[in-house]
Amino acid sequence: MKVVITHGFWAIALVTAFFVGMDWQRSATANSQKSKIQDQASLDQPSPPALSGTEMARIASPRNNSIESEAISKAIGGTSFLEFGIESLAAISLKHPSQLKRRLAFSHLLSKMTGENAVQIREELIASGISSRDSEWRDFNYAWGTIAGEAAFSSSLAMEKVDLYSVISGWASTDPTSAIAFIDQLPEKLAYGPGNTLETKRLDLEKGVVAGLADRNRNEATNYVSKLLAEGRSDTSRLMETVANEVIRQEGSIGASNWASTLKDGPLKGAAMVEIAEGYARTDPASAAGWIQEFAAEDYATRAIAEVGKKWAEREPLAAVSWLEKLPEGQGQKAGLNSAFGDWEDRDPIAAGNYLLSMPNSPKRDSAIRGFAEGYAWQDPKTAIAWAQDIQDPTIRNESLKKVGFAYYRRKPEEAKTWLAESGLSPEAKADILNSQRRR
Repeated sequence: MKVVITHGFWAIALVTAFFVGMDWQRSATANSQKSKIQDQASLDQPSPPALSGTEMARIASPRNNSIESEAISKAIGGTSFLEFGIESLAAISLKHPSQLKRRLAFSHLLSKMTGENAVQIREELIASGISSRDSEWRDFNYAWGTIAGEAAFSSSLAMEKVDLYSVISGWASTDPTSAIAFIDQLPEKLAYGPGNTLETKRLDLEKGVVAGLADRNRNEATNYVSKLLAEGRSDTSRLMETVANEVIRQEGSIGASNWASTLKDGPLKGAAMVEIAEGYARTDPASAAGWIQEFAAEDYATRAIAEVGKKWAEREPLAAVSWLEKLPEGQGQKAGLNSAFGDWEDRDPIAAGNYLLSMPNSPKRDSAIRGFAEGYAWQDPKTAIAWAQDIQDPTIRNESLKKVGFAYYRRKPEEAKTWLAESGLSPEAKADILNSQRRR
């Protein structure tokens, strides 16, 4: 559920890369000429003594670096792009066969952009075939928002291709006060498209504002989201995920986990933790578990615990379940066991089932069985039903049977109808299952 966030500094980085590349080229040429002179001089000198392996390695390293620099210079081709106009740069940015030249041309194109010529650059990029899925398109709109703010937003709104998210992200990165004020008085004309409302459009643009704020200062972004939460907004968790993604990008999972641990306890901290846990547990589940278990007794960490349990179970289900069983009893442990067994049953249902048989009756066993049964229902609904009926808590048992019933009815409707008649489920639950196909 990750959102790709455009970052304005990429434009600067690419421009810098262009000039650095030119410096490399000049340096490599100079080194090459110097090397020729030295080689010629060496012909008139007596042969040097044999060199040790260490000395040979010391000499070989600069030579290798020179070769690498020359290879990059050759790939760039010595093109400075200074002689090209906007139309040519736009075409090279998207159509040149060399990836290096495309990036350098695009960075040079952005370096030429002003509030006056931005629309022309936009038109040239569209004429050259840019797609709304291209990173260059997002970077252009972010840069445009950075230099032109509301003017860029208003102009983009009236044009054929629209990327308001990136434009307002760039705007918020340089002038957050104006961008936020604009969001607070969002015009009705932004509510367009099938199923779109002013509320959904506001959330999308607010995520753009938060992304720009996070580029600028993560504390500003966090404070803005906290303010919306204090005002009673119910969708702030999704905005906090955007802040967390920016911290992950800057500092990696470990740095982001340290940052999240310092946040104020509550739903926003939980939202940040979920976003961090997903990537952290994918790369190093044991370390992610060590981080999140400190908060295992907190309700706001429930989803993060479940995420770590699931990702760890994908690689080492027995280790993941053993860790979860040792956590303090609570919602986090239950959610973690549910998600871990929901994955384990798919990979090794026999091993998962044997582990369930070894667990004594308890709330955590109920949660584990529920995860197993609801996941296994798509493979073997009859076996899943038998497991769900072994859940001790009647409320959880009926909820799980209903979920299994949905899968059973979609796979084998006639068999499911026969089972439903004797399932013991409430009339309302039976009706929901029978009407599920119609709702789809």
